[in-house]
Amino acid sequence: AGSAAFEDGTLDFANIPAVELGLDLLESIGIDLIHERVRLLAGWLIEELLALHHGSGRPLVRLYGPRTAEARGGTLALNLYDAAGHVIDHQQVERTAGERQISLRTGCFCNPGAGEVALGLTRREIETCFAAGDSRLTYDDLRRCIDPHEAGAVRVSLGLVSSFADVFAFREFAKGLLQP
Repeated sequence: AGSAAFEDGTLDFANIPAVELGLDLLESIGIDLIHERVRLLAGWLIEELLALHHGSGRPLVRLYGPRTAEARGGTLALNLYDAAGHVIDHQQVERTAGERQISLRTGCFCNPGAGEVALGLTRREIETCFAAGDSRLTYDDLRRCIDPHEAGAVRVSLGLVSSFADVFAFREFAKGLLQP
C-alpha cells in the first residue's frame, strides 16, 4: 500500500549504475553551464513565439508563466490559437508536431488545480461537469463538458540535450500555423 501502490513492476536494478554515470556527466559539464544554455534557448524561443501574430492581429501563442527566461526553467507551457482566437486543440498540435519529428507533451499534466486556474476554468464549471456525469468522469468527458474552454496545454521541455535546431524547428512549426 502507500506510495508503493503507484509503482509499475519491479525496480530496474540493471540500470542503477547509469545514475552514477549520469551524475558524472552533469558534473563534468557543470550545472551552471547547463542552466545558462537552457535559459538562452528558452529565452530565444519565448521571444520568438510571443512575436507571432495572425493576419487578424491576434497572437498565435498564449504562454503560461513568466514571459521571459528569468525566474523560469526550461519548460514552456502554452496554447496555440487560430486567427479568430479559438484554441487549437492540444492533441492535434501534438499529432501534427509528431509528424514533423517534434516531441511535445500535451494534456493537463500533473497539477490539475493550477491548470484549471491557468486555463480560466471556474470552480462552478468544474463542479457542474462532475455533477452531470457518473462517478468516473474521463478526460474526454471533461473536455466535452468544459467546451469551449481548453482542458490542457502544450509543453515544450528543454534540457541538457536540447539544441538551437530544436527550438528553431518548433518556432518554424508554430509559424506554419499562422493564418493570413
